[in-house]
Amino acid sequence: MDGAHLNVSHYVDVVKEQLLSAWAVAKPTALAASDAAFTAATGAADFLEPMSAKVMVAQAQLHDYVVRLSAVPAVQEVLESISEVGVVQDVAHATLGQRKLAPESLLWVLLLVIGFALLTFLIVPKAKLAVWGFFYFFLARDKKPCKPTDMKIDKSSPNCKRMKIVFIRHGESQWNSVFNKGWKIFLPIRLVRALIKEASMVFQRDSLFYDSPLNAQGIQQGWDLLAFLASQPPGCREPGTCHKPVEQLQVEDIVSIIMGDAGESVVASSILRRAISTVLLALSPRLLKSTFAKDRVHLMTSLQEISRNVDTLSITRSRTTPKVPVDEARMKNMGDLMSHWYKTRLDSRQNSGNKTLGTKADKRQRQFVKWVFEQRDVDCIIVGGHSLWFREFFKSFMPKSSVHTAKTAKMVNCGVVAFDLYRTVQHGTEVIRIPPESIKEIYGGFEGKAKKKKG
Repeated sequence: MDGAHLNVSHYVDVVKEQLLSAWAVAKPTALAASDAAFTAATGAADFLEPMSAKVMVAQAQLHDYVVRLSAVPAVQEVLESISEVGVVQDVAHATLGQRKLAPESLLWVLLLVIGFALLTFLIVPKAKLAVWGFFYFFLARDKKPCKPTDMKIDKSSPNCKRMKIVFIRHGESQWNSVFNKGWKIFLPIRLVRALIKEASMVFQRDSLFYDSPLNAQGIQQGWDLLAFLASQPPGCREPGTCHKPVEQLQVEDIVSIIMGDAGESVVASSILRRAISTVLLALSPRLLKSTFAKDRVHLMTSLQEISRNVDTLSITRSRTTPKVPVDEARMKNMGDLMSHWYKTRLDSRQNSGNKTLGTKADKRQRQFVKWVFEQRDVDCIIVGGHSLWFREFFKSFMPKSSVHTAKTAKMVNCGVVAFDLYRTVQHGTEVIRIPPESIKEIYGGFEGKAKKKKG
């Protein structure tokens, strides 16, 4: 027994000796590491201590500022008026357990709400657009086009200029799918579904409501227009035909100009995606035959739709180009090409951003006309745009006494209408005129009339 005890004691002594030997070796390193850790912790504490003190000082100063500001008679009166509002009292009771907040507490709440709103603007790109859309709907003065006159123009005058114009209305949009199609009794269901999809895109540069893109029917309408244009026989066969006014041309002549097979033309579009996509899709054969240097789509704020609705507001910033809408990028056999067109064929120099509260339709109409007649060595301007903008343009620059359908009816989706636009100065007054006899329906025409058969 004693022998066994001695053996165990001896084993313990050996272990202790080994442990002490190991500690003797590790001690200097361990102490050094400990000292370094202590020094680092002390340094961090030394760094954090003044920072913490500064935060506490700033908090105290802010609290003092809020207290003094809420004590100002004018501010206090406003805060007390707000605290008397029933909704405010209900929210205060539900969240804080008391119906009436002290002026100081209410001011704190308002500051937090404002701070949260500013943070949301920074984090969510479309938050600013949402607020802008709300104010624009109630305050916009966009529906003020140029007033028509019956002043006659002298087409033979040396300072009278003429340009052929082709209007192409966009295809049906996602906005139309929600608000303008189907039975009204199902509108709430369609709206909820659209809002859910909109919520899923909150952090994306895309939207169903703002700058509403083409829906499936609108894309098909673009395909149908492309098929019509591609199916027409060659036009402008006689030399110089492409230089004639619209009223002297046949449909196939104008289609040849639109497709870039005759004459010199320029393509322009509203900055809204449904107009851009319609033009890019319908004119794809033309774009495939040319380069960006030769043929591009000029994005113009002046062509933005005339309306207060949020679907007329662009999600694209000034001097930039939009991204291809998701549904169009996924199109079978065409998605890659549409994405390519969006990346390579859009010219944003005329995109000055969204229309502003102070900008009236008449100003944008005249901006477009000015740009049209600044183009050199061009026979025709091809425009992708919107029904109200087109209708107001016809109303503004056709004779006031004219009763042409173009002044009262919208163009159909993907409709194409050509006409001559004249500009001259008579007796010191600028005169812009569309002769009613020059208006020619190329495809689709105007709503309320029998549609032309597709060629």
